[in-house]
Amino acid sequence: MSLHLMSHALCLYVQRVAISLAEKGVPFKRTYIDLANKPEWFLSISPLGKTPILVVGDQPIFEPVAILEYLEETQDIPLHPADPIARAQHRGWVEFSSSILNDIAKFYATREPKIFDDAISSLGQKFARIEERLGGGHYFEDDRFTMIDAAFGPIFGTSIPSTR
Repeated sequence: MSLHLMSHALCLYVQRVAISLAEKGVPFKRTYIDLANKPEWFLSISPLGKTPILVVGDQPIFEPVAILEYLEETQDIPLHPADPIARAQHRGWVEFSSSILNDIAKFYATREPKIFDDAISSLGQKFARIEERLGGGHYFEDDRFTMIDAAFGPIFGTSIPSTR
């Protein structure tokens, strides 16, 4: 089954999906969308008009977490733990990373000093929380790359080259 990722060069949510695909060793085609000038065909498959969209065969999947979970259910190399409680906790940390991405987006969306300062404060608190949780390994779970690492990767500068 062919996988086609609809992308935008600056979308950190797309990078999560690309990182997961790469970690799982799944080949995919990537098309960049100009979000300022969205083509009609893209709007017809993206209910929210946003990236990422993963087209599987001829079926589009929208929203990054839904795409990540689809990949987890259908592709080899699981990135979530097998234990249901640990898996649920991992999903919570993925959502936590989304709240960080939302704070980062405020830097691009506002010129209001108060909103900017609030985002800085919020990020500081969230990064402190991550520091409390991290172990001494290379990844969130010390020695194993997980979905949490794919979700946090774009925050900390991990990306997948656009040549894929």
